Amino acid sequence: MKRFHKFEFLPAEWEKLKKDIQQTTTTPDGETITNWKDCAVVELGFLVITPAVMGEAFEIKTPAVLSDKWAVDILFYAEPPASFAKYEVWPESAVHTFAGQEALYMENFYTKFPDKRPTK
Repeated sequence: MKRFHKFEFLPAEWEKLKKDIQQTTTTPDGETITNWKDCAVVELGFLVITPAVMGEAFEIKTPAVLSDKWAVDILFYAEPPASFAKYEVWPESAVHTFAGQEALYMENFYTKFPDKRPTK
């Protein structure tokens, strides 16, 4: 069962919680490698809330306003850790999706918000 979720964390929260979905292994050469456990992760970073305003000569008149939260998309191959639930967000439009998994996210979205499902 795959589950596609979107999250926003304060940076310190993400640093702590990501350990719940990481695993560390040691190669035969003794090198330590950290991987994601039962999931794929894309860290989107601080998303733009308000875009920058540019002048005619491409100078920045007003800088962009960024979120103070770190956006992360995770495709879980197993049940997500309960510790992540309160950080889940549900944007209607996205800056990222896992290729071929758009319908999976939208089905979760419409389950959460049935009134937003388009009528046929």
